[in-house]
Amino acid sequence: MSGIFKAISRQRSQVDVAGAGREAITTQFSKGRLDTCGVYGHLSPNEENLLADLWERILDDFDKPLDSIESDPIARPVECDDELERKKAKEVQESSPFEVVKGCMFNQSVAEKCKELGIVSTCGADGELVPKFESQIPDGTLKSVFWSVVREDHPDVLILRFLRARKWDLEKSYKMAIAAVKWRIQEHVEEIVWYGDTANDASLMWKGVSYAHGKDKLGQPIIWSGSCLHHQKDQSYPQLKRYLIWMMETLRQLLAPPIERVCLIMDLTDHSNANMDWPFVKTFLKFLEAYYPECLGICIVYNGPWWFSGVWKLISPLLDPVVASKVQFAQKPEGLLKFIDEKELLEMRGGKDAYTYEYVKPDPEENKLMFDEEGRTAAAEKLRLLQEQFVKATTDWVNAKEGGDDDGFAAASRQRVELSDKVKAAAGELDKYTRARHFYTRTGVLQGSVVDWTKVQNN
Repeated sequence: MSGIFKAISRQRSQVDVAGAGREAITTQFSKGRLDTCGVYGHLSPNEENLLADLWERILDDFDKPLDSIESDPIARPVECDDELERKKAKEVQESSPFEVVKGCMFNQSVAEKCKELGIVSTCGADGELVPKFESQIPDGTLKSVFWSVVREDHPDVLILRFLRARKWDLEKSYKMAIAAVKWRIQEHVEEIVWYGDTANDASLMWKGVSYAHGKDKLGQPIIWSGSCLHHQKDQSYPQLKRYLIWMMETLRQLLAPPIERVCLIMDLTDHSNANMDWPFVKTFLKFLEAYYPECLGICIVYNGPWWFSGVWKLISPLLDPVVASKVQFAQKPEGLLKFIDEKELLEMRGGKDAYTYEYVKPDPEENKLMFDEEGRTAAAEKLRLLQEQFVKATTDWVNAKEGGDDDGFAAASRQRVELSDKVKAAAGELDKYTRARHFYTRTGVLQGSVVDWTKVQNN
């Protein structure tokens, strides 16, 4: 009998223990202590057992075609024909182009804007900043697609997100994870990561509708999102969705255990009805709930207008109760200072960091390694061999647990941690060949796996 079914039978007694004691977000900030319950490197014995059970289920299906595996339905937050919307946007761009912001035209990509500004690469035959996309997924099996999702994460970090999101229910966690993997194929996430912000809408990047800067009192990166900068008509829905996915994928690089979540500040200063965009809201909420679970640490709604309480009544039912509990409100800088140290808070919002967002344009030669096919092949092969070793260690780990071999389980667990670190490092090397450099690498905030906000803080 497969271990997954054994696990289901004992799960009712375990799930109350696994994840028990998680503190409310306000309690974490008042104590100045991040809740690491259920986070990689901080698992209880029961949580580790449930992690092993889910890995067993994954490995049972590892060589199966992804499409053949049952999952949750893939939800489209907005019923929209992307190809039709792109066609409409192109027609507007060609027939009646208009400037959105700072010389950026409607539907103009960063790459197109850079070419207009004379920023071209000597690596590309036509001066392109990024080579043509080449998928690194060799086939349609769960194994191949799974590793494309993990990228530079520790493998367990990804799995644990779904376990926590589904309160350690193995079947629900597995179906949710498979749905998220299928969604990534449907939305071409690998390609979005490949081209990076060069394929983003130029006006979104120049405006800085959302950007990461600094960290809160728990060490979580702060995402500033100024609603007054956003207008639905400024970009097509497919471009907006692409931008959101790129942002979420980039944020993953700024997180490392035990810091696995972000602090989102929805800055409603100068917000008006003209800034309200329901397709954007629905898409963002669905991404948080289904495809990037457990990424939100806290959401602070700042300086909302008097009528926002009515909007909140409409939005809150759309949220998972756990996500809704993370939403806090602040009307003045004193409210923000409960969650963010003064030196980390932007000066324009009552703090001492004088930083103001300004988009750093691509360097013409920053993606030189992406044109090196030989180097990419070598890096991919090194990673593949380490992934195989990790799978072997994980199989030994699962078998030891099923056989009641506590010593073997502990030994395999240690080996998995060592190999996981090596897999992460090798994936980071391959990343240089498969992901365009972006705003946070250009500013120096992100160098390899090191995040240093002092590179751009102006205190």
